[in-house]
Amino acid sequence: MTDSDDTSAALDTATVRRRVADMVVTASDGEIAAEEVLRPGVSFTAAGVTSLTTLRLIDAIEEEFGVEVELGRDVSFLDGLDSLVAHILDASAAHR
Repeated sequence: MTDSDDTSAALDTATVRRRVADMVVTASDGEIAAEEVLRPGVSFTAAGVTSLTTLRLIDAIEEEFGVEVELGRDVSFLDGLDSLVAHILDASAAHR
């Protein structure tokens, strides 16, 4: 088993939620607090996530979780933490 296999097997919702919230902070150069993104029901747009932050976030997600985000497809899951986490977990499970 490779390190990426270990990461996929160990993914759980709470861990991924927190990690993605931290990624939003990094992708926004600290302009958006993790607590804002972690609030129930808040959309990334309402939290202030810009298109540049979204692109940076996609890069970070692809690198860390090995999940490809295809911008030519429906990417509505990118406007909220819970939908994005669900996408990451589903895509990770599909690659095991």
